[in-house]
Parts: sequence; structure tokens; C-alpha cells
Amino acid sequence: MKGRFLLLAVLLAGLFAVGSQADDHPPETKEPNELRIVAGYSDIVFNTLTGMPKRWALCQSLCNSDDPRRALLLDSNDGFFQIGAAWGSGGALESSVTETDTHVIVRFAAPDAFYEYALAQNEALIDVTLPEDTQISIGTGSTFVPDELPGFGVIYSRVSLVQVDASGQQTYEYAEESGSPIKLVATEDNWTGLRNRYWTMLMQPVGQSAVFGGGYSEENRPYLDLRADQDSNYLNLRMYAGPTDWEQLRKVDPVLTGMMFAALFDMLRWLCFGMLVLLEFIYSFVGNYGIAIILLSLTVKILMLPLTKLAEKWQQDVNRIQTLLAPELAEIRKKYSGEVAHQFTLELYKKHNVSTFYTFKSAAGFLIQIPIFIAAFDVLAENVSLNQISFLWIADLGRPDAFLQLPFVLPFFGGWLNLLPFLMSALSILAAWLQQDESLSPALQRQQSIRLYLMAAAFWVLFYTFPAGMVLYWTSSNLFHLIKVESGRLFKRG
Repeated sequence: MKGRFLLLAVLLAGLFAVGSQADDHPPETKEPNELRIVAGYSDIVFNTLTGMPKRWALCQSLCNSDDPRRALLLDSNDGFFQIGAAWGSGGALESSVTETDTHVIVRFAAPDAFYEYALAQNEALIDVTLPEDTQISIGTGSTFVPDELPGFGVIYSRVSLVQVDASGQQTYEYAEESGSPIKLVATEDNWTGLRNRYWTMLMQPVGQSAVFGGGYSEENRPYLDLRADQDSNYLNLRMYAGPTDWEQLRKVDPVLTGMMFAALFDMLRWLCFGMLVLLEFIYSFVGNYGIAIILLSLTVKILMLPLTKLAEKWQQDVNRIQTLLAPELAEIRKKYSGEVAHQFTLELYKKHNVSTFYTFKSAAGFLIQIPIFIAAFDVLAENVSLNQISFLWIADLGRPDAFLQLPFVLPFFGGWLNLLPFLMSALSILAAWLQQDESLSPALQRQQSIRLYLMAAAFWVLFYTFPAGMVLYWTSSNLFHLIKVESGRLFKRG
């Protein structure tokens, strides 16, 4: 017994070790005909010969901060940012940079036209003014496409065309829209652009409407074309370029918070926001996201105790009734079949005053916990705060934990051994082995244990290629459940 508790203590102590941030930000080099502007959440290198962004990096925090985490929106070697029509008529460009307390204004002027950016110093918001009768085209290339995860994790490797308004986010997935042109009307009431799991670039016309055209290239990479309506002399845009972060989105425009947990209905979305706030609150005290996830799991366990107790009571009621009915049901099945067996079964239920739907109690006990499962799934899988954050052996909580590289690549599972799913399933199986319900007969207890083992195996397959932050949460949850089960056993033994 002491050895068992020592094992639990070692596992718990190991999970509470401190991690650190990863830094993969490459050093910047300056080449001829380049103008680099760092402001807000954007780090842009302009080509002074064309006036076009040559390289555009999005920063997770303000770009002048020490946070190294960033992503490439586009790179001239792979992707494009183009301004067509009246722009670029062959004359020499004049460039100027004006810095104020609130903005960095970059202006490029040709003999017959000009365009300019006004990058906010402390926001991810950019104002763009383009020449008359001009179309802007943006293609992200592979730089904005996340590395593809194996297995079910592939759902986090997509880039989508989106439009966001007061009703939420409309997504135009490449799997459905590839090869089909997309036409969207952009107004001051909506935002249109591109997003992946962590990052987004959205545009909103100012004082006018505009027409977006777009689609997906042969490589399934999205592109956008935007042109002002016929009544406008210039195309004026507000542009958000930065992390898909609730606080930052809300500051720019409350409508943009509709991008968060967009696939869920309102009740579940608010549950997600509550869990997100709770995670950030815990992190503000411990300063480490790995520990914060573990403590989040423990906090949710405590908050869920009333529902958990109710679910356990319902399950015990079902177990008690199953044990009571099992011998007589076995006799009925042995002697009768078909409609006759059904009639005798109904009489048996009536004899013991048991509802024919009594097993639904067990399902209801499971169903009341599903919203928490979904909320934790979404909050931890797409939380940009976990991007490139390490913990223990985990290099990035936003990716599978990659404990050991394999000498081969397995279909679906990939080329890495992920340790957390094994720990998660082992703790679940151990708890199922230790948890004995005295109201169940030995045969029914074996059946219930087998179901729990199969569920643990199913969760292992489901979670194996998912982000480590999510799997860490459920591993911790299983550990706390195991501690509860063992404590209950000891309490009963006195």
C-alpha cells in the first residue's frame, strides 16, 4: 500500500516540474532595398523598389517585447502581397516613415498614386490606404500553413478563409471549396481574411463596401483578392494581423471574439471562456502553463464534485438493479427467446418495481460531464498562449509531446513516441482495476472493468496525436481520479 502511494507521489511530483519557453526566432538580416518596420504585433520588411511587403511576421506579444514567438504571414519566396491596377506605373517610388506616439506611418508614392500603412504602436491593428481603382491580392504560401500533425491531429493543420460578423464566424474550408471561386461582400459590419489555428489576418473596409474574391490554390493554400466598390476613389482598410487571442481580438472589435470556439453553440462557448479565464487566473499565480494546466484539472475536479457525486450515485443505482435482476434474467434467457422472453422480462421489471429505462441513469451520469470534456478539449487545443511553451520533456504544449523519435514512421501515428497518452491510459486502467463496486456481482464487475479498459484504449487512440497541453490535462485528471479511488478504498478499510 505504501508503495502504491509512493508511486502516485512520484508521478505527481514529476508533473509539477517547471518548464520554459521555446525560442525559435531567427536573427534578422538586412539586404539592399529593404525597409523594416516593427510596430505593434507586426514585423514587416518592405521592398522599397515595389513598395510591397517582402516578409511579414506576426508576433504573439508586441514585437518589441522579449517574447520570441512569432509566425510568418507571408514571405516573398513563398506567398505574395500584390497591389495591382493603377499602382506601380513604372516611376520611381518615394518612401517615408513617420512615427507618432500611437502609430508608425509608412508611405510609398509613385508619380500618379500612393499608398500607406499606419501600424499601431501597441495593437495588432493596421490602417491601409490604397490607390484609386486598385486591387489588393494576398496569398499566404506554405509559411502560414502549420506543420501537419499525424492522425486526428491533422485538424489543427488547416488554413481557412473566414468572414466574421455579429453572428459569429463563417468558415470556407479548403476541403470543400478547393477549386471553387469565393465571392464575399465586405462591409464595416464584418471582417474577412485568413486564419489558422493560432494566427489570423483580417480586413475590414472603412466608410465603404468592398468585394472579396478568393479561393484555394492547387496546394490548398488560400488567397484573397479585394477591390473597392465602384463609388470609392480609394480603398481604405482596417487590418488585424496577429494572434487569435481573446483579449487582443476584443480590444480591436468585440465582433472578432466570435472567432473563438466558433464551432460550438453559445452555452458551450461561454463554458470555454470560463475555463480560459480560470486557466489564465491560475497561470497568473504559478507563472508556468504546464503547472497551470494540472491545477486547472484539479480545480475543475473540485468544482464538478456535486455532479460527479450525482453521476456516481446514479451508476451505483444501476449497478444495484443489475445485480438484483441478473440471476432471473439469466434464467429467462436460458428458457425463452423472442417475444416470450421480452414479456417475462417486463414482468420481472414490474415485480421489482424497476423502470425499463433504468440503464439511462448510467448514460445520463456520463452525459452531464461531456460539456466539460468539450470545453477542455477546445480551450487547450487552440490556445495560442500554449504555443511553443515547453514543460518537462515536452518541447511544445501545442504539439504532441514527442518523447522519443522512432526509427520509422507509423501510418496515422507518425514517427514519434508520445509518452503522455500512455501515462493517461495507464492511470485510467489502474483506476478501473482498483475501483470495485460492492453492489455488483463478480461477473458484472468484470464486464464493467472490460468496458473501462476499452474506453481507455479508445481515448489512447483519439488523444495520441493531439496537442500535449490537452493530453496533460486528462492525464492529470486521471491521476487525481486514481488518488480519489485509492483514498476511498483506504477509508472503507478503516
